[in-house]
Amino acid sequence: MSDEQSLKAIEGEMAALQKRVAELEGVRAKLEALCSLSAAFIAVIDRDGIVREMFATPVTPAEMARGGAAVPMATVVREDYVARCIAVIRESLDKRAIGSLDYPVHVGPHEVWCQAACKPLSNDAVLWVARDITAQRQLAFAQAALRDFQALVESAPDGVCLASQDGALFYANHAFRAMTGHGDAAVGKRLFDLYVDEQEQLAGIVQHCFDHGSWQGPLALAQHDGRTIPCQVSMVALAAQPGRPPAVATIARDMTPIHDAERERLALQEQVIQAQQATLRELSTPLVPLAEGVVAVPLIGTLDRSRAQQAMEKLLDGIVQHQFHTAILDVTGVKDVDAESADALLRIARAARLLGAQLVLTGIGPDTAQTLVDLGVDLSGIATRSTLQSGIAHALAPARRKDGRPTNGRVVM
Repeated sequence: MSDEQSLKAIEGEMAALQKRVAELEGVRAKLEALCSLSAAFIAVIDRDGIVREMFATPVTPAEMARGGAAVPMATVVREDYVARCIAVIRESLDKRAIGSLDYPVHVGPHEVWCQAACKPLSNDAVLWVARDITAQRQLAFAQAALRDFQALVESAPDGVCLASQDGALFYANHAFRAMTGHGDAAVGKRLFDLYVDEQEQLAGIVQHCFDHGSWQGPLALAQHDGRTIPCQVSMVALAAQPGRPPAVATIARDMTPIHDAERERLALQEQVIQAQQATLRELSTPLVPLAEGVVAVPLIGTLDRSRAQQAMEKLLDGIVQHQFHTAILDVTGVKDVDAESADALLRIARAARLLGAQLVLTGIGPDTAQTLVDLGVDLSGIATRSTLQSGIAHALAPARRKDGRPTNGRVVM
């Protein structure tokens, strides 16, 4: 081949190369233009996770792209995800298929989640395209939390409803719909129609919520059949949201079971108190037979009108039933003897005499004696002794019974 022919061949090859270079430059310009519009991280990464080339995009400044070569993914990818990213790259290269992965990266003090797709470019490198999905993840988590919250509210035993600032309901959970008896028709009604308090008062409560954030207190909830149920209500003001004006959330707890339980408790408590009082009355005024026709009645504590009446009734019943002719009324254990208790003792003595029995009053100490004197109590017809022992000795002394026969002093066991 002549020199002229060789030169022409070289010139042809150079022209072809120049054409190819122009084509490649055009392709690169298109790629750069495409990258400049793509809100994604675009790079070429080898099978060891080393960034060979980084393209400038809205999320990757040109300066960063130029200095991004030979940077390991581990410098930005969270440590526990580096091995996963490399595994996806190698699997894509081995299978000659597109791989994908969600992974977190560090951007300053923040953590950003990315969703990446990689496609083989050569035997040992892939094109890695990743976009920011942090907002989508947060939205998904928020939606999942909202679904969980809605399920919780819908299954809650307390009635929950949401109302606009003018009181119109736009949500009511299952419990609230059941409490009102309106069912699904509860939505659309107004708080002022459901709570039976005066409208002005309820309007003031709602306004209080918006002024101070919340309110708690008792309200009566009207049911569909006209009955009302007592509720403990909590109201919370909700700020306006896009597409929703200010609202108020209401939580109502039916207090009927608690009120019923309290009434049952009080009734049971009253029954227990009455039973205890009856037992105490029985134990506090015992009749102690000492001998044939002789009984002792020890009194302990306070001798008020009720206690004196109970002691009198028990003693008189004993006199009639057992034919007691002598009753020893011992006041050693009585705390204070006042005008009322002194009058009670006289009434007991007079009642016993009417049934033909003699009353012996024992246990009178100096203070009690002084009190009786100061009160001018007439104890005539009543035998008195300072101690119970002396009273028993007096009652059991040889004497004649009512039927004229001498007593034998035999102690009744």
